[in-house]
Amino acid sequence: MAIDKTQFPKSQFFTEEIKVHSYDSDFNQNLSIKSFFNFLQEIAWEHAQTLGYGWEHLMKNSWFWALVRMEADIFHKLKWTDKATLVTWPRKDEGIFAYRDFELYNSEGVKCIAASSSWLVLNVNNRRPVRLSEWYNDMPFSTRQALNRNADKLKESDMPIAYSEEFPITVGDIDMNGHVNNVRYIDWAYNAFPVDHYKKYYPEKVAVNFNAEALYGDNVKVELRKDNLNSTVDIVNPTTGKNNCRINFQWKELEKF
Repeated sequence: MAIDKTQFPKSQFFTEEIKVHSYDSDFNQNLSIKSFFNFLQEIAWEHAQTLGYGWEHLMKNSWFWALVRMEADIFHKLKWTDKATLVTWPRKDEGIFAYRDFELYNSEGVKCIAASSSWLVLNVNNRRPVRLSEWYNDMPFSTRQALNRNADKLKESDMPIAYSEEFPITVGDIDMNGHVNNVRYIDWAYNAFPVDHYKKYYPEKVAVNFNAEALYGDNVKVELRKDNLNSTVDIVNPTTGKNNCRINFQWKELEKF
């Protein structure tokens, strides 16, 4: 049975049909986490644009959207060639944070992934947050929550470092806002694990905190800490010591999905 779209009225929700292509899949033919986050990033931009708060609209004031936190719970895997429906909607802002949720349904109407995200609007010139209350109140907000929580701040892990790698940021890492694209962090963290890990496990939860900008010309250091099925990856600037991004993975055996 396909998803019942009447539960997502167009006045508040935005839906998009997607297909898992070969380039969206990992070597197990499952939807890759990188591709999933790419889907979320793109549909968020698209919906904001239709609502009149997209990249072009904000840039008129020298502002831009910046993703700060994201959490995703994964219940079922999508496979290569699968078709799915991705749904997104904004929730009421709190202070300087704007909230946006997502749900992904397979072709049978089964919810496969639910996610929540927190965003800031930043000034291009000074990188300071812009208050939302003066201009963001007329959004068609929904009270529906994909998760029973907002994406949370991740604590520093006290587990020992299991893997570490340092490398420079290249031009291909930079997005149209002039800093490292959000999904590049996911890719770097994903690559910190050996291939044998992915022959046995798939994440059932991914939580991300974007803490500081990384820019072209910087170096970053990827540090993996893990304990059984819980792993934390810190991506830091080795020169300044600033934490650019922290990502937590909770893993589940592939055969149990």
